[in-house]
Amino acid sequence: MKGFIFDLDGTLLDSIGLWLDIDIRYMQTHGIEYKREYSDVIKTLTFDECAHYFRTVLGVDRSEDEIKQDWREMSYDAYAHTLSLKPFAKEFVQQCAKQGRCIIATSCQKECALQALKRLDLLDYFENIVTTLDVGKNKEFPDVYLECARQLNLQPQECIVYEDVVSAAKTARQAGFQIAGVYDKMWEEDQEEMKQYVDCFIYSFEELLDQKQ
Repeated sequence: MKGFIFDLDGTLLDSIGLWLDIDIRYMQTHGIEYKREYSDVIKTLTFDECAHYFRTVLGVDRSEDEIKQDWREMSYDAYAHTLSLKPFAKEFVQQCAKQGRCIIATSCQKECALQALKRLDLLDYFENIVTTLDVGKNKEFPDVYLECARQLNLQPQECIVYEDVVSAAKTARQAGFQIAGVYDKMWEEDQEEMKQYVDCFIYSFEELLDQKQ
C-alpha cells in the first residue's frame, strides 16, 4: 500500500466512550432518555449534522450553534489532555509512515484532532487531517476518503482505510478502497457485519506490526 487513511475516534484514539458519555449527559440535561438507536444514527454524521439531529429530531431547545459550543466545551479538554491512543497505534502509524503516506479522515473537529495528535506526538506522521466538515458530507458518503486520496495523489485502490464503524467501512469499500476493520467495544454488536466489508479485521494494531500492507 502507498496510502494509509486513518479514522481517529475509536480507531486510533480510545475516545468513542467520550462521545457516548457526552451524548448521554447532554440528552439527560435536556430531559431525553438515551436509546442505542440514537448512537446508530449519530455515528456517521458530521458535527453540524449531529447538532441538527439533536435540535430537530431529539428536540433540544437550543440553537445548533449553541449545541455545538456546548459540545466543544465538554470535549476539548479530553482531546487536549486525557484521551489515550489504542494499544500499539503509535507503533503501527510509525511503521506505515515508513512504507507510504498517512492521513486522517475524521468526523471530529479539526482543532480537537490537532490537539490530541500533537500531545500524543503523532501529528508529524500525517500529511493532513481531513474532516467531514471540510468536504461537507458525512461518512455515509465517500467524499472524505476520496479527498484524502486526492491529497495523497493516489487512487483509492492504492490506499487502505482503517475504520471502526461498519457503515463508514462499507462506504469506503464501495468507493474502491481496501479496508481494515478495527475493533472498538462501542460497536461490538457490529463485528460480524463489519467483517463482510473488510480485507482484514483486527482487535489490536499489534496484529499488524511488521506486516507489509
